Amino acid sequence: MKPWQGQVNNFVGQGGEAAAGRFLQQQGYEILETNWSCKIGEIDLIARRKRLIIFVEVKTSKTIASALQMIGQAQQRRIANAAQLWIRENAFGPTHLFRFDAILVGSDQKLQHIEGAGTA
Repeated sequence: MKPWQGQVNNFVGQGGEAAAGRFLQQQGYEILETNWSCKIGEIDLIARRKRLIIFVEVKTSKTIASALQMIGQAQQRRIANAAQLWIRENAFGPTHLFRFDAILVGSDQKLQHIEGAGTA
């Protein structure tokens, strides 16, 4: 990897996360957290619509298909564990529903929102 490539990838990823956040807001979600991190891992977006709280992994790539391939089982487990910690820290209880989603962003800024993307 070239020295500047990591910076470019971060910039592209941040653009994808911003686009995903705007998309969710247009769908009626309130963004609670962006890039929330703990010792276990990071969650790109945490959003709420009424009683539903979603934990969102955003992947940006040249194509939607290649973005989907970037989400592996180990990453899904880290997100699930981090989400459990976030829920405990924020005292959300049985009155709320929780879901894990993915938003895939292609280089043409097309989005695909996968609701219930699943975790291990």
